Amino acid sequence: MKKIQCTLNVEEGKQLIALGTCEHPLFKKAVSGGKILLKGGTTVSRIAEMVAGIPLRICGRITGRGTVSDLNPTRQPHSIIVERGKWVNADEDTVGLISGLGPGDLIVCGANAFDAEGRAAIMAGSQSGGDVGLSLSSWYTEGVDIIIPVGIEKMIPGNLDHIISKTGRKGKSLSWGMSVGLFPVKGEIITEIEAVKQLAAVECQAIGAGGLGEARGSVTMEVWGEDGEVDKIIQIVKSIKGSKEYISGTLASLVECRAICKSCGRHVGCGYKSKQLNDKMRTGLGIITIGQSPRDDLVPDIKDILGDDIEIIQRGALDRLTYEEVIENLAPGKDDTVLVTRMRDGRQVKIGERHILPLLQDCINEMDARNIPVTLLLCTGKFPEFAHKNLLIRPQEMLHSVISRLGSGGKVGLLLPDSDQAEQAQKWWSKSGARVVIEIASPYGEMKEIVRAATALKGKEISMIFMDCMGYTLEMKEKVKAITGKPVVLPRTLTARVIRELL
Repeated sequence: MKKIQCTLNVEEGKQLIALGTCEHPLFKKAVSGGKILLKGGTTVSRIAEMVAGIPLRICGRITGRGTVSDLNPTRQPHSIIVERGKWVNADEDTVGLISGLGPGDLIVCGANAFDAEGRAAIMAGSQSGGDVGLSLSSWYTEGVDIIIPVGIEKMIPGNLDHIISKTGRKGKSLSWGMSVGLFPVKGEIITEIEAVKQLAAVECQAIGAGGLGEARGSVTMEVWGEDGEVDKIIQIVKSIKGSKEYISGTLASLVECRAICKSCGRHVGCGYKSKQLNDKMRTGLGIITIGQSPRDDLVPDIKDILGDDIEIIQRGALDRLTYEEVIENLAPGKDDTVLVTRMRDGRQVKIGERHILPLLQDCINEMDARNIPVTLLLCTGKFPEFAHKNLLIRPQEMLHSVISRLGSGGKVGLLLPDSDQAEQAQKWWSKSGARVVIEIASPYGEMKEIVRAATALKGKEISMIFMDCMGYTLEMKEKVKAITGKPVVLPRTLTARVIRELL
């Protein structure tokens, strides 16, 4: 017998629920011989990724601004029907397609709220709840099974039947975002607890909820059972926590509405639309690393300069790759420009620039699709032009221009992560008009490497030091400054100050 405790934040909980739903007997039965309707929502979108290979369009969502919608509705599917591994867009004839479901088929639909008695409800921001609301009678008259995947954070006090009877879209004098009503959804609820029980022969209970920072809305659970079964859950939780955290949904649909926009016409009560509320959306800054995101070793230093009014959205070129795949497929060749970065677990990797370019372009495309006004390519290396719609900052030329002029004709001490970068760095800095003295010290190694390199630079005739990698930290900068007694420039903070001026 073994017992463990684990905490999952909201997005991690959604992944667990999606995995558990896919293991449910009703789901497996429908996969093998029936049809499955997947009704759009960020949890169900994860299920769609697993069984159909596509995310779903996200319509309504709750954010810091309230109950809001997508900025630019598209024709991408909000709901799909999956049959024998193939899917069709259910938005084109929602009522007709759902009325064609029957015994052996399954509807999977999330919820915005559920109560202690297992009642669940969906918010409706459009009249009648849109096409899904209009099709609701067919959900319960044709013998279709219904699964409701929903996180524990959405459990509310009270009786939902009573609450539904007292609320509605209309009649509110002010709403932060679109005014919503509720309609009931009846089916089998799967929270994180039920998901764990679907994934292994164990017992599970929640012992707490909520937390600070990224743990807001989290659930803390205990799981117990036979050693081998509990070990299954341990591996699943490790896998979830070791993966990139993201919000599932088509990229365009994840861009939040703002008044006045295309979605305003079908919504009522919105205080932003009526100008009763100031629409103070935080400015977005996209940060793209050549490694894996999130860069919790780096971004806090940037955020301290930018302030809380700027929202940082992180993506990494290597986010979808394993360490082994990077080593095997992206290693630099003889004539490649060498880039040094880190994986999510902190391991350093060297990659050839030519391998990373299409992956970086994918990240830039995503930022543009989300209409992020400014995107920073978080690397001091030299890159070619990328296709981009909004402002893209490639900091190398800016940094070289500033450092070469600050050097005033004297030599600049240069810290580089890897000796394979020395020759190309000499060429780049020579073109910028700077004479450099290079020492090697990886920002992803031990501090003693930084101390050794700083000690070597101390005896050189240099006017200043530039730490030529975004991976170097403020702590490393202060260590180098203390040892050498020279002015030291850190690229992450210099770049952040320029961006602060822009935003």
